[in-house]
Amino acid sequence: MKTLPNNVTIFNATPHPITFWKEGWDEPVVVPVDAVINAKPEETVVKVNDDGVTFVKTVFLPVKDENYEKAMHWWEGGVIVIGSIVAAQAFPGEVVAMTPAPGFERVPPDQKRMNPDKFTVF
Repeated sequence: MKTLPNNVTIFNATPHPITFWKEGWDEPVVVPVDAVINAKPEETVVKVNDDGVTFVKTVFLPVKDENYEKAMHWWEGGVIVIGSIVAAQAFPGEVVAMTPAPGFERVPPDQKRMNPDKFTVF
């Protein structure tokens, strides 16, 4: 868990460190992994066409293990819990996903910088 220069405190529930950047900061800030929150996919068949091709709708179900409990302890205290897009879908309203910092939307992963002021919710 780390507090950023904009006074936002982050719990990193993704499987990798997150690098945040905002214009005016002296340097990017890296938030290490705190605990990984997981979800499991569940498919529902929507349609099978005449050629036998199957179309499915996938939803992500929460996995409420010790990592989830650890993260939610901090979330209840006002800390922003960031997970993967999948985790954010599985835990709507509790886990959020990142958005890229302006100018870093289309860069390789090792150059990616995330926005500390805007998050995706489900």
